[in-house]
Amino acid sequence: MARVRTSAIHIGALNVVLQPHSPELYLRMFMTLAKGKFDARVRGDDAILLGSCHYLDKDNPLMGGRGDLYKFLKLDATEAWFNTREMDEASEDDVAELNIPDYLKPHFRKFQYIFFPKGHRMYIITKKAKQSLSQDQVKRFLTTVFERAEFAGFGQLSVTVQPDPNGLLEMLSLKRISKLRMEIDRPNPDDHEDLEEEILRRLNRMNARTEKLEYLEASNTGLVVDEEVRALADVAKDNGFVYVEGKDADNVKQYLSTKNMPLHVTARYNPNLMSEFDAFYDKVVEVNQDILRAQ
Repeated sequence: MARVRTSAIHIGALNVVLQPHSPELYLRMFMTLAKGKFDARVRGDDAILLGSCHYLDKDNPLMGGRGDLYKFLKLDATEAWFNTREMDEASEDDVAELNIPDYLKPHFRKFQYIFFPKGHRMYIITKKAKQSLSQDQVKRFLTTVFERAEFAGFGQLSVTVQPDPNGLLEMLSLKRISKLRMEIDRPNPDDHEDLEEEILRRLNRMNARTEKLEYLEASNTGLVVDEEVRALADVAKDNGFVYVEGKDADNVKQYLSTKNMPLHVTARYNPNLMSEFDAFYDKVVEVNQDILRAQ
């Protein structure tokens, strides 16, 4: 019997928060990104452009949006060129022979995304068949493009790379925690989560964008992390970050941060029976439900 060859896609996520917010505003933001064809460099000459945005369900627009992110090289043509025949910098005459239109960009890659207004999570295919796109790069793209005048009416934007749901548990389970630091950007309470509502009210009242908390042990027995602090850490991991220093069960010093524990899930599928999008959608619906249940 012939072996069935499967394909795999790797998926990450971002928590995209607008203040003030509404499902309609989120979708309008993504539509504006797609319509404007704005690009931004995200690392070196690597650039990203959000190329399209369509409703997941035309009969239920607020269900969410889907589309493609384009990754390519945005070269500076005024920089020096290398002549591989001469093994030296290209001459002005060599460069004058170049005739590449500005609208053509090399190293093009395309990655699908899905955005759910409920929970305001953006899911991204981060790796497939020798192609990769990191969540940090997409975060940098969004925050950079959002500085444009076209987005002035959308309020404040904060973007957090969605951490692994088990990462915080690992961090707070250290044998001894000597330092605990949390940074909480303005959250976007869905379904009126009491703690997020309280934090948002406090930040709004103080005209503050971010809340920073740090706890240091009073003795070498370590911090006692109670339920109240655990709840704050749970908000911080999705709306900022959590960082701990301490020692594990083997008495080895540990420095852990949710920034270094991004969500990573894999979807495998038979391309003869299922499209990449269907495999992607089925997996992120499952993951998004788990994230919403945990809130």
